[in-house]
Amino acid sequence: MSTFGVAGLNAAIAANPAVGSIGGNGSAANVSSGIGNSFSEFIRSTNQQQTQADQAVQGFVEGKTDNVQQVVLAMAQAEMSFQLFMEVRNKLTDTYNELMRMQF
Repeated sequence: MSTFGVAGLNAAIAANPAVGSIGGNGSAANVSSGIGNSFSEFIRSTNQQQTQADQAVQGFVEGKTDNVQQVVLAMAQAEMSFQLFMEVRNKLTDTYNELMRMQF
């Protein structure tokens, strides 16, 4: 089971050369593409954790597993990942709204 979280998001951004070169010679298109790719990976990871938690619960209900701790852990990881996703989304929305209020 992969966890993305803040450390994973930071690692994905650092590993992406377009995002890592914001202060250097990266073009705006490369930076925007890199951030978009990182955010897409973040969404995929969050969805994967939700799916894994659903499968763990389904397996428990069907009697395929009796490990309650693993089911609860999968649910907690999925919940934390989703909460982080919502916070990032809210921050991006706030930033976009602030930019729209600015007058150039």
